Amino acid sequence: MRLDLTPRACEVCQRRDGLLRCSGCQSVYYCGRDHQRARARLKREEQMLRDNPGDIITPANVFDSGVGRFWGIFETRPYMRARFGLVDILLQHFGSAGGRVDVVRAALDHLLDMLRLCRSDNMGLRDLIPALYIRLGRDQAAYDFVKWYATTGQDSYYNWGDVDLPFLDVKDADVLEPSQGLWLEKSCLDLSHAVTVALLKVRVLLDLQAVQNAARMLRGTVPPEIIDLIRARLVGSVVEARPEILRSTAEEIAPLVQEIKRQEEACLMLGYTFAAWAETPGAIDVVRSLSKAP
Repeated sequence: MRLDLTPRACEVCQRRDGLLRCSGCQSVYYCGRDHQRARARLKREEQMLRDNPGDIITPANVFDSGVGRFWGIFETRPYMRARFGLVDILLQHFGSAGGRVDVVRAALDHLLDMLRLCRSDNMGLRDLIPALYIRLGRDQAAYDFVKWYATTGQDSYYNWGDVDLPFLDVKDADVLEPSQGLWLEKSCLDLSHAVTVALLKVRVLLDLQAVQNAARMLRGTVPPEIIDLIRARLVGSVVEARPEILRSTAEEIAPLVQEIKRQEEACLMLGYTFAAWAETPGAIDVVRSLSKAP
């Protein structure tokens, strides 16, 4: 069964017209008391920081002067906890599998901005972000994110407090590259990132199989140009960006399918990534089939 992110609607009656957005979070179209309290707490903590004139411990204008090292400034921690509390309420109450796309996008924006404020990520926000990228159909961004942490993020000499250093600057990394070496030999690789890589591989595998099947079923019945258009509609962003794959025959795609199937050593743990797995049609079935492979 496919679980897609759904368009905005009233959280009570599911009506999609005449909606009033929550004036606090600007994300959901109905707010429960838990969510409203979380938003009020965040607003209060943020205002306290902005009103702080600065002292020997806390710099003035901390949202400008403290960027990149927030957690190291003790007075910012209640704000960071409150902001994460809001994200948690958004995802738990409104952003579960099949939830609102506005909510997932808002949660991701919050977490990315919190990483901007605190590069060292003392709260472990990096564990949540890749799955949210995937849920929004941004598979390439998810892979780029986890690859940065598996490469530059593993450098023991990287200065997390130096905002002049490149940060999360990996772009268009090859999702089809082998997992061995890069992912499976990292002693400090986050488990959630291993799960993300596994899910991304599964999503690519499903897309490759869809392209294969389209080629086999439609060969000789419609012009090749029409087949290419159909294939492009069947796949996600990663395969769609690889025209050489979309134009390949079923036989040419077969080695790619087999290579991904061999990468079954990836850790399979759900946690925060469950919703992203549930929203990927066939993902769990693929995992089951790989686990039974000789």
